[in-house]
Amino acid sequence: MELDFLWEMAMEYGYLSMFLVNWLLLFGLPIPNEFAAAFSGVVTETSDFKPLPAFLSAYSGLITSNLFAYGLGWLFGHRLIAWLQTTFLQSGIERFRQFLAHKGNWAIAFSFFLPGVRWAMPYVVGADRFPLGRYLLFAMPAGFVWTITYFTLGRSFPYAYEAILGHLQWFLIALSSIAVLGLVAYLTIFRKGGKGGQV
Repeated sequence: MELDFLWEMAMEYGYLSMFLVNWLLLFGLPIPNEFAAAFSGVVTETSDFKPLPAFLSAYSGLITSNLFAYGLGWLFGHRLIAWLQTTFLQSGIERFRQFLAHKGNWAIAFSFFLPGVRWAMPYVVGADRFPLGRYLLFAMPAGFVWTITYFTLGRSFPYAYEAILGHLQWFLIALSSIAVLGLVAYLTIFRKGGKGGQV
């Protein structure tokens, strides 16, 4: 079903489909990003699509959809954060904001390789009014590396990439869970211990 949809999109809209799929993913299209990026590579091996425009279409779709999520966070998320700071979550939010201020650069870059976190991060940093230029400085290279990795996988294994990504997906989901739990532990345990002079 997923691949049928991607093939129909590619045959109907050409290179534009590789851009559009990333936007549909942002709004809940039930296809993993990794499959969409790899598929852009697959069609360059199994049809008449050229690699460079296919890659640029997929990459620009990823970056502009992330910018859109950042903009939504900037416009609407700031009010949510302001409200949450009046609740019992105030200290946790403040610690997370300090974390973004000090380690947001690598967190933005690393988030591209974690399912779920990839879409949440631009909204979160936008809501925190993280500087746009600084966000792009780390998001664009990370997005480039992420896209070219899966694009190349699709080109290299056009008939086996589904099986490869199927196994890889579970590993990435586990890695995302570990990263989120690690961040929560850092913000709650280690930061609190550091303030008490223990860590």
